[in-house]
Amino acid sequence: MTHAQDAALIKFLTESVPDYAVILLDLEGRVLTWNSGAFLIKGYRAEEIIGKNFRCFYPAEDIAAGRPAALLRKALELGRHEETGRRVRKDGSAFDANVVIMPRFDDHKRHIGFGKLTRDVTAQVQAAAMERRLRKFVDVIRDTMIDGLIVIDASGGILAFNPAAERIFGYSADEVGGRNLKMLMSDPDRDAHDGYLRNYAATGKRSVIGTAREVTALRKDGTTLPISIAVGEAKLDDETIFVGVVHDLTAQKAIEGDLRQAQRLDAIGKLTGGIAHDFNNILMVIMGDAEAMAKDGSLPEGTQKRLKRILQATDRAAELTRQMLAFARKQPLDPRPTDLNEVVVAIDKLLRHSLGEHVEIQSTPAAELWVTSIDRSQFEAALVNLAINARDAMPDGGRLTIETANAVLDENYQRANPDVAPGDYAMLAVSDSGQGIPPDVLDHVFEPFFTTKDIGKGIGLGLSMVYGFIKQSNGHIRIYSEMGRGTTVRMYLPRSDAPALEANTGNREIMPRGSERILVVEDDAIVRENVVSQLHSLGYVTDEGSNGVEGLELVVKNGPYDLLLTDVVMAGAINGRTLAGAALQHQAGIAVLFMSGYTNNAIVHHGRLDKGARLLSKPFHKVELARAVRDAIDSARAGDGGTGR
Repeated sequence: MTHAQDAALIKFLTESVPDYAVILLDLEGRVLTWNSGAFLIKGYRAEEIIGKNFRCFYPAEDIAAGRPAALLRKALELGRHEETGRRVRKDGSAFDANVVIMPRFDDHKRHIGFGKLTRDVTAQVQAAAMERRLRKFVDVIRDTMIDGLIVIDASGGILAFNPAAERIFGYSADEVGGRNLKMLMSDPDRDAHDGYLRNYAATGKRSVIGTAREVTALRKDGTTLPISIAVGEAKLDDETIFVGVVHDLTAQKAIEGDLRQAQRLDAIGKLTGGIAHDFNNILMVIMGDAEAMAKDGSLPEGTQKRLKRILQATDRAAELTRQMLAFARKQPLDPRPTDLNEVVVAIDKLLRHSLGEHVEIQSTPAAELWVTSIDRSQFEAALVNLAINARDAMPDGGRLTIETANAVLDENYQRANPDVAPGDYAMLAVSDSGQGIPPDVLDHVFEPFFTTKDIGKGIGLGLSMVYGFIKQSNGHIRIYSEMGRGTTVRMYLPRSDAPALEANTGNREIMPRGSERILVVEDDAIVRENVVSQLHSLGYVTDEGSNGVEGLELVVKNGPYDLLLTDVVMAGAINGRTLAGAALQHQAGIAVLFMSGYTNNAIVHHGRLDKGARLLSKPFHKVELARAVRDAIDSARAGDGGTGR
């Protein structure tokens, strides 16, 4: 074949592959030949490019780095060089090219130039990049899923196991790869698993495919947990696979349990609140008459002893109703800025007397403890209740630890304890070194009348009272216990920005007297008679009304009065709160003192006594009545409260 024939054949072949740029370069990289494929790919006509250096096909940064010449040297050194990279067309647009460069030699094996084959692979590169991105996207989803992802084949063998599944079950992906899914199931779900797959393969009925169901799973350490698993079916290269999404239900089940308990406690609270109202009125009469009789020095000694026992019994009954109301969150609270460390110091003597010498008391106060706004007397009662419970858990003696600390409860804590608002809290913990509480009992300890103590040793209202008080104070309470090691109760109370107030340390037994005019309004005739009798014995002049309407008529006709002493909850159109407002409209400056065994939100809102309102909780002793009346009248005269507004 002649040289001319060779040239014609080469031209024919190069023009027959328009998808490829087939060109020859001289030793310096200048273009010698140019086919139609080169024109289609790079946009240059032959007369525009022949004689120019092939470096013009490269991006500017490659040219600056000397990359085109380096590729020629590499091709000469290796005998062939292939790569895929970015190239530039005549119009400046970039594309992805697959390039093969080979050195050319003459018949005497002298190097005379290079052959270059270029193919536009932009579409393929983009497709590969998209595939890599899609794979990465799938990997990111798999690895960042909160729920477990498990892929199995038609026989139940595990093909994929994401990090969330590793956390849920405790196995690594390598440990479960290829093993049957049954290893993650407990009875009876384990035995049923193969049956589900066989039934689906035979009948096509989707008993578990495409739906979510709850099962009990088995961790690597042998413990079980509730999970929800949703299974979907897919095809992979004509092979059937099943994709399962696993959700750990442990936290959800705990929250549901807490919610059910809260609903149960709320229902019991409503019942106890209603009972306490009538019970307090009954106790009011018994307590008042017994106190009046006990003051009669002419009664025989035996009668005096009986009266003393009656008063002791009424005090115990009154405490019982207070605890019932506290649990029901109906006990009116009068919160003041309080330093919990100061409370612990103040009742230390009382605690040591109540617990006895066989219990060692250790206090661990936090420095710079946050102030909280609480009803101090109710909190002291709660603390004493917890201490007595701790004592009873240590019949042979032990250590009681009272610890305070600042605590920040965040959104993560709230997710596990939905009844608490995130924020800053002052925390007080009471811990004992006692017997501990069994797990099956722990969920019931805050329920009223639930007790594990022997008959006569407790009625089961102590912890329920503490629970109700903390909740009514917008706080949070948790109990932790371990058999044989003891129990800790932590009370969290919201932080207050106000400075703590000093406790009132005055003599609570002083019984002041007076001669002012008092209007008593009470719809229970026996209670009204008892209160009026006590006021007369203290020197006061009284009028009395049996309901709100009658009380208002007396204010208008017989006033002015120095004090309106009225029940809060009364039958009829006018309750105690409404009566007080009308009386103040008619006689500005009249002192108002409410009395009630159950406020029913008339003067208590969100568990807090309305600002300026004074309340005497039934049943009350004569000394409590005397002090409350005197305080209300004196404060009204001084212009610093006592009006009930």
